Amino acid sequence: MAIKRSRTGMSKDIIPLADLAASFQLFNKTTGKSPRTVEWYDTRLELYGRFVGPDARLRDVTIERVRAYIVYLQERTQRHCNNPHMRPKDGPLSSAYIQGCVRGLRAFASWLYAEGYTETNRLQPLKPPKIQKKVIPVLSDDEMRKLLGIFNTDDAFGVRNQAIIWVFLDCGLRASELCNLQLADVHLRQGYLKVLGKGNKERLVPFGTGAQAALLRWRDQARPEFEAESAPSESFFLNANGDGLGLQALEEIVKRSGIRAGIPRVTCHLLRHSFATAYLVKEVGDSLRLQQILGHTSLEMVRHYVAMANIQQSLIERRASAMDVVLQGPPKSTQRRSHQPKRPSDSSPRARSWNSQRADHGEA
Repeated sequence: MAIKRSRTGMSKDIIPLADLAASFQLFNKTTGKSPRTVEWYDTRLELYGRFVGPDARLRDVTIERVRAYIVYLQERTQRHCNNPHMRPKDGPLSSAYIQGCVRGLRAFASWLYAEGYTETNRLQPLKPPKIQKKVIPVLSDDEMRKLLGIFNTDDAFGVRNQAIIWVFLDCGLRASELCNLQLADVHLRQGYLKVLGKGNKERLVPFGTGAQAALLRWRDQARPEFEAESAPSESFFLNANGDGLGLQALEEIVKRSGIRAGIPRVTCHLLRHSFATAYLVKEVGDSLRLQQILGHTSLEMVRHYVAMANIQQSLIERRASAMDVVLQGPPKSTQRRSHQPKRPSDSSPRARSWNSQRADHGEA
């Protein structure tokens, strides 16, 4: 069925961008996108509207204007300027962040075309800027052990925080997925979590005996101390008020834990990276199974983890230098020579016996 692309009585280009953004938000909510995804799109459109100005309208959604916006983002010298929960920091915006802004605008432009607001998909020809690929310094085995060992398990907060780190390192959950875990999602006896991931897709994530012990200790011993007397929360991880643990509080717990362990680079996402790399390096499973555990819809990100695992394995085995092998010289042969019995001369008594035995066996 063809979509009608005309609106009588008004020019489409003068429709305020804020009104279109509100309709796009309604579309995202009614098509089953998660609240975080809806908020992500809202933020991208709000930031673009600030760049265009208070009188932003549909006519401002063009390739030329968006390219100017990309340049503006690339030239920014401060981060977190629009985040009320974080202090601004000096430094350029990451290429991944800028690409995300463009992807959000491209999705908005596709929706505008599908809904009949534009005659063409105005941003379809626009190529998002490439993401700079970096080698992520995942945690080593010693750093993982050190991080897990800093907690006082005689303290309820220590028990909770250790269980959180166990879930990250043994299950590879996203931060939002850990916050959304419910009591009914944690199957301790069977050894798996039921996780609600991106796109409202559920998956089952296994965990080992170490994580099982930490989660059991939290659920049965420490968690009751956090429960509110009235209307107890069904969230698995709770804050001091008895409510479900929020994303910002979770990130702060992980950050402080890393600092206490002497590993200040620790973040929730680094723990997820470390799980994925260790899963492949330790040969727990293959890349397809890892994709299912992490909740990725394609193998693209998993290929990145495979590359990281190969680098990690090379560092562990210390066999990455071709020149080291050259300088060692050719390998010494360990093959033994086969010793054949000497054939005695024909005139000796042994020769006559030898020839007699061959004749008995019909040898020429």
